Amino acid sequence: MKVYLLQVVNAIDGGMLYFLLAVGLTIVFGLLRFVNFAHGAFYLLGAYFCYQALQWSMSFWMALAVVPVVVGVLAWIVEKVVLRHVYAQQHEFHILATVGLALVLQECAIIAWAPVGDNVPVPDVLNGVVMWGSFTYPKYRLFVIAFTAVLAGILWWLLEGTRLGSAVRAGSESSEMVSLLGSAST
Repeated sequence: MKVYLLQVVNAIDGGMLYFLLAVGLTIVFGLLRFVNFAHGAFYLLGAYFCYQALQWSMSFWMALAVVPVVVGVLAWIVEKVVLRHVYAQQHEFHILATVGLALVLQECAIIAWAPVGDNVPVPDVLNGVVMWGSFTYPKYRLFVIAFTAVLAGILWWLLEGTRLGSAVRAGSESSEMVSLLGSAST
């Protein structure tokens, strides 16, 4: 029975990581009808930026707050410089541009950090295991599950309970209608 519980919790842990990747793809495609194959490359850069921040003696918790902002700014710059010019094209161009971008970002990561990945050390507070009777599970992986669940809850609230969320949902249904409603920044 313990093996089944371990596999269920492992599946939840893996599913949370897939959720983090998929939610960004879903929102971008839902709003812009833009197929972004470079999305995973930005996830990769986030992991390496976190690793680098820790190498520069930044705390894990500070990196957890700063790195997503840095990656977001980088993605915004790439969108303004490169991707904006591809939006009006057919999906095939989206695929070609974003696969090319993903390859460029991947190669930049290899040049900067070498082709073999490194681990981000687990912070001391998340080191060790949690024991429930005879069942043990790593604290860090439970943190990933809880943190992602909190992010999912915040995202759900943003999309379902705010005016911004209403605009995002409306935009995924009819971007033309939303563009007629007000000042959309371009």
